[in-house]
Formats: sequence, structure tokens, C-alpha cells
Amino acid sequence: MIIYYEYERVLGVNSTHDDDSGVRQYNYFSSLSKFKQWVSYEMGNSDVVEITDSNYRQLVQKGVI
Repeated sequence: MIIYYEYERVLGVNSTHDDDSGVRQYNYFSSLSKFKQWVSYEMGNSDVVEITDSNYRQLVQKGVI
């Protein structure tokens, strides 16, 4: 599973991923450290990809965000 996230220091972290049944899930975390803890404890074998200005269009075209 791949978790895509967008981090804004003041606003926190918004993440999205498709669960095992293919349903898109959205999550919000107030800090990057809370997001990393969640990934580590709840989604341990998942890869994470930060959404940036340079990869945003490509991720949208793929339909992953």
C-alpha cells in the first residue's frame, strides 16, 4: 500500500490511500510526527510519498490523489 501525504508545517498533514478493498481513505494529522507514528504503528509495511509541487500533476494523472 502507498500512502500519499501533503505536509504544511502550520496546517499539519493530509494523507490519502486506498484500503485493501479499494476504497479511498483520507486522514488528517496535526503534526508530521503524529503522521509518522500512525504510519509506523498502523500501516507498518506501507510506502509513503510526499505530494509536492513537482509531482502533483503526475499523481493526479495517475488517479492516486
